[in-house]
Amino acid sequence: MTGTVHLGPQCPVETVDDKCDDRPAAGVEVTVAEHVPGDSYTAGPVVASGLTNADGLFRIAVAPGEYVVTAEAGMSCELLDARVVADSFVAVDVPCDTGIR
Repeated sequence: MTGTVHLGPQCPVETVDDKCDDRPAAGVEVTVAEHVPGDSYTAGPVVASGLTNADGLFRIAVAPGEYVVTAEAGMSCELLDARVVADSFVAVDVPCDTGIR
């Protein structure tokens, strides 16, 4: 599994002329948990974890299966369903909320 964790919003006000892009979340923990059958975005026991690099990127090897991925950054991060198939890495981008409004 590979992906990026990003934090946003970064500014209290964003306009068309003054974009305020999300920023990568460096050094945060990403967790991969078993997916609870029949319940979207419901995590069971954690099976793997790792840290993002300076660019918010992560790579975590897991066996083929159904997982829920999230991170520990900002106020909260989304829970994302991911399906891993044999001999490949699935891409998962995890958005996290800074709480800035």
